[in-house]
Amino acid sequence: MSASAYESALNLLTARPYTARNLKRKLIQKGFAPAEVDAAIARLVGNGILDDSRYAAQFARGRLLGPGSSRRRIRQQLFQRGIGGETADAAIESVIDEESVDLEAVIEKDARKKLASLSALEAVVVKRRLYAHLARRGYDIDEINAVMKKVMSAD
Repeated sequence: MSASAYESALNLLTARPYTARNLKRKLIQKGFAPAEVDAAIARLVGNGILDDSRYAAQFARGRLLGPGSSRRRIRQQLFQRGIGGETADAAIESVIDEESVDLEAVIEKDARKKLASLSALEAVVVKRRLYAHLARRGYDIDEINAVMKKVMSAD
């Protein structure tokens, strides 16, 4: 006897967290009928097992406290995973408040780490690569310029 969409969803959720949209897509890929998938997701949401706002907060916490990403970048990544803008913003702000995240310290830490790996290069190349690295992380131009002035003057 094959597993139901609900049982399959539970098995998927034991491996890693999913958003409702990504879980729906995964279950449909597994061959379940869309109506059965919708019912399974509604049941998971109703039981509190599947919660996009909790997923967003967990994701934001990992990005802000881990490798360091900007608000804009985290919001974009959450949007790609099916989280709406208001939910994403609320999750990011709650993590910043709860964890007392100093965003200036996060970008400076990221910049210093990257700067250490560029130490053997010419100053012009270092500036260009560091700027590009921080821009890819989603930081604003003003934030990048401020941190570059700070970390480049220290070296």
